[in-house]
Amino acid sequence: MAMRRKVRPTSELVLVVVAGVMLLASAAAVPGAAAPESAPPGAQAQPAAGAPAAEGGRHVVRALYFHTTKRCVSCRKIEAFASEAIRGGFPAEIKEGTLTLELLNVEEPQNRHFIQDYQLYTKSLVLIDTVGGKQVRWKNLARVWELLGDQQAFVRYVQDEVRGYLERSP
Repeated sequence: MAMRRKVRPTSELVLVVVAGVMLLASAAAVPGAAAPESAPPGAQAQPAAGAPAAEGGRHVVRALYFHTTKRCVSCRKIEAFASEAIRGGFPAEIKEGTLTLELLNVEEPQNRHFIQDYQLYTKSLVLIDTVGGKQVRWKNLARVWELLGDQQAFVRYVQDEVRGYLERSP
């Protein structure tokens, strides 16, 4: 008689499911809030509140990886893959200063506001489009968790998103 093996979901899968539920709950809890570009199909991406029109000024794309003090293997993997995708894929843009990669601990007092600003619910990679030093739009690259098991797909996804932000004027 064959024994049945109990299958348990991996912690990463559970985290992705929980994160998705939390994202949906947070979007529903903030009536009238601007939808980020990573919102479900049909939602409209909105410029940040008070964002100026894209007239004049230098265009810079900021990639921000938000983490906490305690970091698991998956969180460190996201940071490493994101760094590889951005620093390895866009060395000229980084040198010119049109693209930056910043690592920010949201548990530090000066960074806590980012949780609300970008509706963060877990460690996240967010692209921010700025013109003349003013934020005009942003996008949480939520698929980084989904693609964590496939480094090539992860890097391709991040590079495609960054390229889209670099090429598109807000």
